[in-house]
Amino acid sequence: MKKLVTIIGVLLLAAVVAYPVFAHGPGWGRGGHMWGNGGGPGSSWHHDRGFRGLTEEQQTKLDALDQKFFNETGDLRGRIWSKRAELNGLFNAQNPDENKIKALQKEISTLQAQMSEKRLSYRLEARKTAPEGNYSGGRGRGGCWN
Repeated sequence: MKKLVTIIGVLLLAAVVAYPVFAHGPGWGRGGHMWGNGGGPGSSWHHDRGFRGLTEEQQTKLDALDQKFFNETGDLRGRIWSKRAELNGLFNAQNPDENKIKALQKEISTLQAQMSEKRLSYRLEARKTAPEGNYSGGRGRGGCWN
């Protein structure tokens, strides 16, 4: 009886440990979706950014465009994240200052509008790189970083 309880206990423990591994489903492991192998240029996650059947030249141009967009929007993304953190701090204050919160939200909205403009330019440029009508609507890195 003791042996049976021990075996059942070990199996339950193994199931509890293994559950999170299977919970995400396909595409979330190493080299799969954007969490796999670092997600930078040259990694596998962005090779299917909504474009199908790219030539090596097109892929290289899109990789360079991705990196350029990432570099050019780094400061803007940092400012948005910083302002959002500041806004959360104001909301969590004992007596939230409504005027400060509204002003900060306007700043965030302005920054987000700038990011949207840059994202639109990125997507238009990416579309020029692969104009053959093989665009399936993917957002790529430009759509993920805001």
